Amino acid sequence: MHYKNNALKQHLKTQGFTLIELVVVIIVLAILAIIAVSKFIDIKRDAEISRVKAVAASFEQSVAFSHTRWQVIGGSEPMNDLPDFANNDLDMNTFGYPLGTGKGNPMGNPVNIGPGQQGCVDLWNALIESPPSVAIRNASDDVDFESYRHSAAGGTGSTQCTYVLRTLGDTAGRNRAEIKIVYDSVEGTVQAFIDE
Repeated sequence: MHYKNNALKQHLKTQGFTLIELVVVIIVLAILAIIAVSKFIDIKRDAEISRVKAVAASFEQSVAFSHTRWQVIGGSEPMNDLPDFANNDLDMNTFGYPLGTGKGNPMGNPVNIGPGQQGCVDLWNALIESPPSVAIRNASDDVDFESYRHSAAGGTGSTQCTYVLRTLGDTAGRNRAEIKIVYDSVEGTVQAFIDE
């Protein structure tokens, strides 16, 4: 019996895999790899969506705090450099919502976020503590978000900022982007939009 076991072991050691067995193993490994990659992509997207929601909540909270600060000091008109908030450099509109930094005193246009396209970037950096990277559109390929300054639906001026998430490879403009944050300075709202 001992002899038969040794012979069987020796036979199994020298035989190896057949071509069909090798192909089956490769196919199974390929299927497992595809499943693992798709799960990883889903996990990365879910993580980015969670991060966008957290950033939007932080942005919204800062807008609410700055609005409350503006009301507490008796704000009733546009204001440069809101005291005791965001390094005393935040400019507010007539409604008491942030317009950006460096708008000039007196403000040339106390309705528009600004100054210029950079205004949305400056606003993002002023309101969010340790913010993800952001740049004006077409400025850089190596940022988390790309910002767009634009008019609201009612056409009251450049009163909105849209921040499009770029880390997942989305190259669409602000209207078709899958994941974005939109700030409306007239309503004082911050919303995360996510296409599922």
